[in-house]
Amino acid sequence: MSKQVNDAMRLFVITIIAGCALGGIYMVTKEPIAAQNLKMQQDAYKAVLSEAEIFEELEGDRFSKENIVENYKPFLAGDPESYVDDDIEGVVAGVKDGKYIGIVITVNAHDGYAGDIRYSVGVDREGVYKGTSILEISETAGLGMRVKTDPSFLEQFNEVKVDKYTLVKDGTGSSSEDKIDAISGSTVTSKSMLRGINAALAVSRDIKESHEKTVGGVPIE
Repeated sequence: MSKQVNDAMRLFVITIIAGCALGGIYMVTKEPIAAQNLKMQQDAYKAVLSEAEIFEELEGDRFSKENIVENYKPFLAGDPESYVDDDIEGVVAGVKDGKYIGIVITVNAHDGYAGDIRYSVGVDREGVYKGTSILEISETAGLGMRVKTDPSFLEQFNEVKVDKYTLVKDGTGSSSEDKIDAISGSTVTSKSMLRGINAALAVSRDIKESHEKTVGGVPIE
């Protein structure tokens, strides 16, 4: 057997062994990684709807992970605000004592200054905004990143019931519940966050008006 054949055989064996090793590592780490991702998501839900005991997905194929983005594209585009740069990637209902108490909507805003911004928005059963938890962001440090590092921006939303918030750049945000001051030098990021939150508010109203149910049979009303 020639040296070239021997070398090829050795390389083949090494590749097989390496592949099996990587496969074994994947199988060992698959469940812990999935569990950690689930915990992070549940923590995000709890951060924006702390009163909930559990979070349940909604009944129906249109709310599945495979369909929800495409299902809500026409709805968001058809809204008077036309939230075409926002995708709804997930919806779960907060449940306490077997009753619906609010909803958490995960938005992927594609109009950030440096790319996508993903966050979960909590809205209670009365339509009151309860909070936003940022999941992924890559905005400019010291500027757009301040929507995450400086709590004063999101604190402006103040758990109030409004149909939508309006961004202002003149420092008058504190004069009205529905007006939000943009972060200085980061209007694009501020607008992206505000529009995504408004999109989540619109979706929460749509779900309630549609009389949906959770997979556990809890009516959203």
